[in-house]
Amino acid sequence: MAFDDILGNSQTKKILRRSLQRERIPNSLLFFGPEGVGKRDVALVLAKAMNCLQKKDDACEECVSCKAINHGNFPDVMLISPEKNVLKIEQMRSMKQTAYLKPMMGRKRVFIIDQAEKMNEEAANSVLKILEEPPAFTHIILVTDNPFLVLATIKSRCQEVGFSQISKHEIEKVLVERGQDEEKAQIISLLVRGNLRQALNLDWQEVRPIREKAWQLFDSLMRRKGVSLFVRDYAYRQRESVEVEFVQVLEILTSFCRDLLLIKAGGQNSLLMNPDFENSLRDAALRLDLGQILDFLVMIDTALYALERNVNVNLLVSSTLANMMDISNV
Repeated sequence: MAFDDILGNSQTKKILRRSLQRERIPNSLLFFGPEGVGKRDVALVLAKAMNCLQKKDDACEECVSCKAINHGNFPDVMLISPEKNVLKIEQMRSMKQTAYLKPMMGRKRVFIIDQAEKMNEEAANSVLKILEEPPAFTHIILVTDNPFLVLATIKSRCQEVGFSQISKHEIEKVLVERGQDEEKAQIISLLVRGNLRQALNLDWQEVRPIREKAWQLFDSLMRRKGVSLFVRDYAYRQRESVEVEFVQVLEILTSFCRDLLLIKAGGQNSLLMNPDFENSLRDAALRLDLGQILDFLVMIDTALYALERNVNVNLLVSSTLANMMDISNV
């Protein structure tokens, strides 16, 4: 896999390639951004590029170094992942010891620390000095979905490299190329919030009940009754389960609202994002005015933003649905 094989984040990849050409890759890097957008893949390509025998700013995928790294047999490139959901101090101490040894086969020794937010304070303190003053031949790349959980002392010692979501259009295109029906690909691309990995693993049979649930919730909000059943459902479930499903439900609600705006504007039916809900959407368009629909969208965006900030999900569900019900005064 080379840079061009990774979907999205073209500007970030361009900056990294330019740094490779100038031989100015920082020794301590923090890759951060949404889940499933290819951060770890880019880190691995960067490690290959720094050791590639044929190219200067990318992985050739043909030389001995690139092939060895792909197979996990290159001693100078190491991927460090959490053990039982924690990056332990023993792992960091082992990395420190190896980091000061000159590369065995390649030009650079590269450590990729995946899910860096799972480094406990003891482990983080163990690597602070090496992050601040690593040997010239050693590069450390921390990868995280949530930079807010990474200690400030760690972040201050790294050059931060941000990644953004993969666009819905790009994800939809990949799904269609892999044989997915266009309409289903469009709907799946809405649900995953730029997470290509999730999109590729999401089965349509998993999508249908979530869409039905989202519509039941939307209908309950418009009628101002039955919403408490949804709040109760989310209240007794694990945080991770609630967060994943609530994000998906919010994204589907967004698509319903955008379809309502299209209907209000007299747009073409072919542009509906949820054509199979057309009759229900047209009934809803009679119930809600333009201001209410726009308020729904603002409330959804606010909730999605809050979810990225690691808030209490159960409280967020309750407050968001209560505020939405207040908007829907029908």
